[in-house]
Amino acid sequence: MKIKNFIRVTLCAGVLGTTFIASLAWSQTKSGAETRVIREEMAALDQAFKTIIDALVLGDMERIKPAVTGISEARERVEGAIKAGQRILLPKNQSQVREFFKLDEQFHTDLEELSKAAETGQKKVVKNYAHKLLDACVVCHEKYRK
Repeated sequence: MKIKNFIRVTLCAGVLGTTFIASLAWSQTKSGAETRVIREEMAALDQAFKTIIDALVLGDMERIKPAVTGISEARERVEGAIKAGQRILLPKNQSQVREFFKLDEQFHTDLEELSKAAETGQKKVVKNYAHKLLDACVVCHEKYRK
């Protein structure tokens, strides 16, 4: 029963992630590049979580690192856009954008820890990080999404 609930929460998080990225993209300036990079990161995140859940259920930890790598590459594109002067506008609580970036940094740190645990076959650690990351998605959406 625990796995069933975990999968249900994960699928909801994927949907929330995709919705959140769309909200971020729509609240941005009209720059197509800005919208694209954020959507790409959320799409990579959505796909990675689906892969992580499948890997956990099937006991195939080798599938996780490539999925996490896709998120890292998408994040680098977002960071490049920010360095190029594009601004991230949050759907709500814009005044807390620094806290948003702190949460984002912690999220990606935890994602790397999940990836390391997967590389060494630590299924229980992967499951715990996946749960922690999904909780972080929910918290972030509640705070920064309309």
